[in-house]
Amino acid sequence: MTMCGSGEQSKLGHALLEPGWLEHPAATVGLLTLVVNAAVGLSLVVWHILVGAPPRAVPITAVIVAPIVGLPLLLYLQHVIHHLARSQRTLTQLTAQLAAATEAAELASSAKSEFLARMSHELRTPLNAVIGYSEMLLEDAEAGSIDAAHAADLKRINGAGQHLLSLVNDVLDLSKIEAGRMAVAARPIDLAAFVEDIAAASRPLVAVKRNELRVEHAADCGIILGDAPKLRQVLLNLLSNAAKFTENGRITLTARRERQPAGDWIGIAVSDTGIGIERDMLARLFTNFTQADPAIAAKYGGTGLGLALSRKLCRLMGGELSAESQPGRGSCFTLRLPAQSESSVVSSQSLPLRTDN
Repeated sequence: MTMCGSGEQSKLGHALLEPGWLEHPAATVGLLTLVVNAAVGLSLVVWHILVGAPPRAVPITAVIVAPIVGLPLLLYLQHVIHHLARSQRTLTQLTAQLAAATEAAELASSAKSEFLARMSHELRTPLNAVIGYSEMLLEDAEAGSIDAAHAADLKRINGAGQHLLSLVNDVLDLSKIEAGRMAVAARPIDLAAFVEDIAAASRPLVAVKRNELRVEHAADCGIILGDAPKLRQVLLNLLSNAAKFTENGRITLTARRERQPAGDWIGIAVSDTGIGIERDMLARLFTNFTQADPAIAAKYGGTGLGLALSRKLCRLMGGELSAESQPGRGSCFTLRLPAQSESSVVSSQSLPLRTDN
């Protein structure tokens, strides 16, 4: 007698595991009935032969005992098969509904990101006009042609315009990243000088709440390849965040170069002695339009977008942004980037990238 090979056994096993047999539970139960009765009858025949029972007693015993022994098992198998058939139909329906919902959500998200990305010029142009005219009028005020009361109003208009433009830029940058339209342009950067420039630009903001800004960087930071505007945007965002939640404290900007066999990395940290963040709230920090604590957001303001955008920019540049914090003692945000970033290819439909921050 020829035995089945391992390949044929594998095919038989796959056939038994295929869910198609659940589509016809009645036929499956009938087939199992025959199989169970035949198995019970064959077992009885073998048992009678082994014990030496009379040949005539074998079929009679098999006919009587087989239904009695097999009926409970068949009823249970029938219940299981019908239950599996219903479960398979339900699972198929849910899978189809989930696939449709996922496709609809992806289309909606793509349409939203596409719309915002293409609205860049239309949104920024009027804001830049407001800011530009207010700056011209402020220059006239400094020359003495406008009285002090009007000059104060012009400063408020200019400040509000700058703030609104910053929010619009953040939203548009986020939408361009999600739409895959944000490119990375790597250029040589003197890391030590770059960090000093960032600190100089941030000192007026840090001083508003009487904070001290310290800058620490190693002598071997050297030259890196990276996207300076995006790195500047991330660091200014982190320093602004630290200045917002720290009062009469210290903010430290640290830069270092990590030399590794596979390639150098840079680590830049912004730490503060501010209010800190609860451990269970850290996971929500980098979610779009989400802030760690609504009560703190009500007191200090903000849109909950800056940190989310900063992490996305870091990942776009091949790095990562992480956070550590202790309530009442302060926070530390650390970004790690490869020292040799690669430029990404700009899509033919990409809009010009913003380089001013």
